[in-house]
Amino acid sequence: MKSILRIKPAVLGALSAVALLLSQTDVQAQEARPLVRAVAADFNSIDPADTRSSQDQDLALNLYDKLVEVKFTEREDGAMIGDPMEVIPNLAESWEVDGPVITFHLRDDVTFYPTGNPMTADDVIYSFTRLVSLPTNGKNQASVAGLYTPDQFEKIDDHTVRITYMDGPEGNPAEVAVRLTSMKFLQFGIIDSVEAKSHATEDDPWSRAWLQKNVASTGPYYISSRTPNQEIVLSAVPDRGWGPQSHFDKIILRVTGDADIVSLVRGGVVDYAGEGMTGRQYTALENAGFPVIYGATPDMLRLSMAVDKEPFTNQTVRQAMVYALPIQQIIDVALGGRGSPAPCVYNPGDATCNDSFARYSYDLDKAAELLEEAGVSDLEFDLWYSNALPYNDDVAILIKSSLAKIGVTANLKGTPEVQIKAAVRDRIYRENETMSGMYFENGVFWLADPVTQTNCCIASWSDRGGSWNWSRYDDPQIDEWHYTYRNSGDTEARTEAYHKIQDRLAEAAANQIPLAVMGRTVATSQRVEGVTFTQEPYARYTYMKLRD
Repeated sequence: MKSILRIKPAVLGALSAVALLLSQTDVQAQEARPLVRAVAADFNSIDPADTRSSQDQDLALNLYDKLVEVKFTEREDGAMIGDPMEVIPNLAESWEVDGPVITFHLRDDVTFYPTGNPMTADDVIYSFTRLVSLPTNGKNQASVAGLYTPDQFEKIDDHTVRITYMDGPEGNPAEVAVRLTSMKFLQFGIIDSVEAKSHATEDDPWSRAWLQKNVASTGPYYISSRTPNQEIVLSAVPDRGWGPQSHFDKIILRVTGDADIVSLVRGGVVDYAGEGMTGRQYTALENAGFPVIYGATPDMLRLSMAVDKEPFTNQTVRQAMVYALPIQQIIDVALGGRGSPAPCVYNPGDATCNDSFARYSYDLDKAAELLEEAGVSDLEFDLWYSNALPYNDDVAILIKSSLAKIGVTANLKGTPEVQIKAAVRDRIYRENETMSGMYFENGVFWLADPVTQTNCCIASWSDRGGSWNWSRYDDPQIDEWHYTYRNSGDTEARTEAYHKIQDRLAEAAANQIPLAVMGRTVATSQRVEGVTFTQEPYARYTYMKLRD
């Protein structure tokens, strides 16, 4: 006869209380547990004016506040979608726009952490003067916004700053309305000028060496500990009364290297993985029931050829290479079907995008024909890329395999992130000739406007632009069109100029060859939500929270 266990009501009540306590303890443990993110590499520089890698920029974004912030709307799946143009107050509580002049009214309750120094107009003037004075990528971003010289910044009083935006260092006031929305980007982070100046030296008046490794900020987090090449621990700034508030006291950025990210997410070790996986791995997590969230951001995969060195001094050879790039195969295999062929060199949402590269299709016969026309055979060169992202290996192998079908040998040069960024910079600044051949990278030009990318990577290298022109493709006609119309209020003439630039680039097949619009994919553990998608491909941890 089966025995039946009968529990007295009092005992049952006690057991229920214990179960409830255990449940509450588990919830509290989850709440106390940090948000853990897998990152591809440690940072190189967290100076907002002088970041060197994607990891640097991601980190600086969460350490420094700006005058304005992105406006977000929540999607049905809990993801937060950033508006491409509109901004909301942050360190500036309000502003007035009068043509090319914007007057910012600063909050009067902001202090820097951990110094406790109050933020004033002097800090804003220092931060922006420093930004336009250093020969770094921040200076390029400042020029896109229309900031070139220190005399454009005027202190009205301790909490009021007036900025006049220009179309060039000695030009006229700007007419194109991209200036305010540019101020949301990480390069415009406000620095504690008192703290920064205390680390200046005669040889380093802007404290570059100190700010590369240390923080003097107003942001939502500070670096509470760091084990180089292993992990970075961010802690929420206490008693912060402005800006987005963090739902987690600690964020751990774990450098995962060659670790299996899928297993780390599935095992509950990692809560957030925004890079470091192939398309196949994202699919595996999705099939296992983990949230895999996609945002149609303008993250693009682009390829450049070194036009100053053989074999790519020959335009016909370059055109042959473009016909041999297996773009759809890259999307299907390396990206797991998440993406689409890039229609032009600019962001897909850019009104000036004219599909100029649509003239090229995947055609190995045409590629071979062009190589024969150029009188070239037995081509061999290096194919450079960062191996911090595993899908880059897949992309490189697919390109190498396709080129081999027309008798071309590509020597794969997968290189750690920090080293390749340093090598790229050295080539651009004519400090080292190690790199040649081809180089591909993924990146986002943050405005749905042609100015940023043209100024950064297509214009000739000079003190005006070309700060990331790895190809060394210099075209005076492109420069003339760009510098004449980049801040023009004549919409029709401006659009025509950038159409001509795209057509000329497509014909030259030289620089910033568009491959794929990848968008952005993030995998999370089942306990968190609040992934953000913006034009720049970085995480904003203040929006991450526990799922209900």
